Amino acid sequence: MKNLIVLFAMMAGIAMPAAADGHEDKEAIKAAVFDYFHGQGEASRERLFRAFDADNSTMVGVVKSEDGSEMVRSWKDMNVVLSNWASNENPAGGDRDGEIISMNMVDDQLAVVLFRSTDRFYDALTLGKVNGDWKIIAKAFVLQ
Repeated sequence: MKNLIVLFAMMAGIAMPAAADGHEDKEAIKAAVFDYFHGQGEASRERLFRAFDADNSTMVGVVKSEDGSEMVRSWKDMNVVLSNWASNENPAGGDRDGEIISMNMVDDQLAVVLFRSTDRFYDALTLGKVNGDWKIIAKAFVLQ
């Protein structure tokens, strides 16, 4: 629909502002992802809670059970998870290796980011634009 409006405006000779390439949104998404990653590594409550919509987000992961078999586990209260990460007395530090593998945005409101953290895990992060700010609203992970 947006493309049709732009095409119609061009055909009618109506001046329209240049279409945003999403650069600002992409930078804001990266900032949220790295606030999470570095916030965990630094045990920074401020960065972690800035990255997540803690009251509404969830986390699910494939983890090892006590007998060594794989199982799916979910965490529904991210306030508890983030508070635990922030209270880590011996955090890994901010110099850990991590990278965004891919980023896809939909309608300037939803993004999915695949992230590799050191040699520990892969994340699939879903971010939503909440009152103009990009927040992680769901995290799924697998161990490497």
